[in-house]
Amino acid sequence: MQVQAKFDTFRKEVSSVLLERDDELDIILTALLSGENAVLVGSPGTAKSLICDTVVDWMDGSKFSVLLNKFSKPEEVFGPVNVMRLKDGIFERAIDGFLPTADVAFLDEIFKASSAVLNTTLKVLNEHVYNNGLMTVQCPLKLCVAASNEWPTEAKELGALFDRFLFRKFVEQVKAGASIRSLMF
Repeated sequence: MQVQAKFDTFRKEVSSVLLERDDELDIILTALLSGENAVLVGSPGTAKSLICDTVVDWMDGSKFSVLLNKFSKPEEVFGPVNVMRLKDGIFERAIDGFLPTADVAFLDEIFKASSAVLNTTLKVLNEHVYNNGLMTVQCPLKLCVAASNEWPTEAKELGALFDRFLFRKFVEQVKAGASIRSLMF
């Protein structure tokens, strides 16, 4: 019962601040409870990043957050190359503090990421495994929330990634007059 109370309290607190975002919050919390991933898609200014960051900050454990684009490099998501190991002829990344060691992650503009990042992300999201050089790392990822300003257009290239997000929600602009007034003042 304590867990349910914790979720209820958090949901009420967030709902009182993030207006007209109850559905989005429920989707992310459901994804967390079911061990799945969620993606929010909508135009800029609809609080996608804010709600994702809020949930990520609320959760216990290690967190990872990144804004992706077509120039994103694997180092930004999986960590820099471990130079000391490279001197010994072993290619390995220093993954502490990056996606492979995170309990919860927020991947902003996920569908714009480079193919080098996306291909490796697939296995982490689906199997919770990261191949770091000669060793396989079990990823503790409990929840990954992604956001994007648009749905993916390259269905063939991004279809596998899109499938990793069981929960998907289009985030609309705030519509109620009272909510708009509240945001302005």
